[in-house]
Order: sequence, then structure tokens, then C-alpha cells
Amino acid sequence: MARCLVTGHMGYIGSKVYSQLIADGHEVVGIDKKDGNDILDIMREDSDGKFHPHYFDFKPEYVFHLAAQPRVAFSVDDPVFAMRNNALVTSLMLNFCRKVGSVKRFIFSSSSSVIGNGHGPESPYALQKQYSEKECRMYNQLYGLDTVSLRYFNVYSPDQPHDGPYTTAIANWMEFIRAGKVPYITGTGEQRRDMVNVRDVVSANMFAMNYTGIFDGKVFDVGTGDNISLNEVKTIIQSVFPAIQFDYVGERLGDVMLTKADPGPLRRLGWTAQVDITTGLTECFEGLL
Repeated sequence: MARCLVTGHMGYIGSKVYSQLIADGHEVVGIDKKDGNDILDIMREDSDGKFHPHYFDFKPEYVFHLAAQPRVAFSVDDPVFAMRNNALVTSLMLNFCRKVGSVKRFIFSSSSSVIGNGHGPESPYALQKQYSEKECRMYNQLYGLDTVSLRYFNVYSPDQPHDGPYTTAIANWMEFIRAGKVPYITGTGEQRRDMVNVRDVVSANMFAMNYTGIFDGKVFDVGTGDNISLNEVKTIIQSVFPAIQFDYVGERLGDVMLTKADPGPLRRLGWTAQVDITTGLTECFEGLL
């Protein structure tokens, strides 16, 4: 049994990581501003150089940092707010880990948006995630804190919230179908996405915790290594709901045309995604019948 600290433990992915750790018998504490515990407040040292005793005295061994302001579109609208809730929050957590002295590994939730269209970040959110990946590596090099960054590709599941910060086209389309509304596709629909089931994202986090080697600040893609266009997803939906028609609307600022994970590095260590895209997406929409 290990002592684990999970930030963003009330969010879409964080809640599932938190629940899995509990199920596996670990001692787990969560931090989430939804319950009034904002990292920007509670992870700052006071005038005496001390941290909040509830978290400092817990002496976590593994820190899963999932708290973030994740929407690309939101970061384009308000890049300063997004920076505070992404890059700055990560800096505060890394500093806490350095000072508490008990942390064996810091597991950072990054994003495939860092890759952009192959030329690097194309939104403030992506740039903030890239900065945090580099800061994790720096903490490994300067302070000997073992860190690993997991770049999630397009996460989905049947129970994904349609109105939260991790909302995707899949979650929106499921909600539109439930409500009897016409779903829409941004742009041409030829955008290709490596869609990874949330069950695989949780298992990647558990693997990162239990891995017996040293990560040394490395970054790994968490995806299937395959991708699918939004128009192909539309075809899957129409195979379940033949009468469904889609509208097409304008492109989103900061959107990328293609995401595709390189699963090789993580596979060579022993982890691979188990849910293929077609099976996972079909489960989502058949569940609406």
C-alpha cells in the first residue's frame, strides 16, 4: 500500500484515477478546487516557509497531477487565467514535492496538443503543457525527483461529461442524440484523432506508478497509435442511428488536423492500450439505444 496524492480528483479523469487507487488498496488524498481546495492557495508556502499540514503531514509517495484548465478554446479566450491554472499550478505542485521529501514519483498529465500539427504548440494550453513537461524534466535533473509526463490523446468514454472542461466531440454528440438535437462537426470533419478510452488512461497512470525502473523526466504518448476522422466517427454513429444527420460549422481557433500517438516507447516498457477505437466508440453510442 502506498500513500498517493491526486490533484483534480473530482474531475473526469482524476476521479477515475482516484477510485482505482482506492480499489487497489492505497491510501489516497485528493485536492480539487471543486471542494474548496485550490492549489493556487493551499500549495503556497506561508510566511514561515510551511505548507498546509493536511497535505504536508500526509507525506505522499506518489503524486498524480491531473488538475488543469484543459480546454484549448478556453485558453485562447483567456490565456492568462489558463496559465495560472496550468503552468503555475504545476510549478506549485513540483515545489511541494521537492520540499515534502517523501515523493518517489510525480506523474504529470500532459496533452497531445503539445505536438500540434507536427510543429509544436498552437494554443496557449498546449504551450503551458509543454512548459510543464520541461519543468518536470528540470526537477528530475536538479533535485532528483523522478517525474514522468503522460501525453493523453483524445480521451473518451460512455460516461464522459458533456458540459465539463474535458468535453469532446464524442461527449457532445452523445448528449445531442439524447436530447433529440442535430449534432454538428466543426470544420470539414477530416480532422483525424487518436481516441483513447479513459480505461486505458487510468491503466497508464497505474503503470506509471508501479513501474520499477526510473523515468528520469521522460514524456510518453498515451494513445492507441491509430486514428479516425470525425467523418468516420459520424459513420459509426449512423450505423447505430441511421436517421441521424449532422450539421457542419466553422473551424475552431487552435484546432489541429491530426493527432496520432507513438505508443512504442511506453509499449517497450510494458504498457499498451487495450480498447481499440471502433469498439470503444461503438460502445458509447450503442449505450444510448
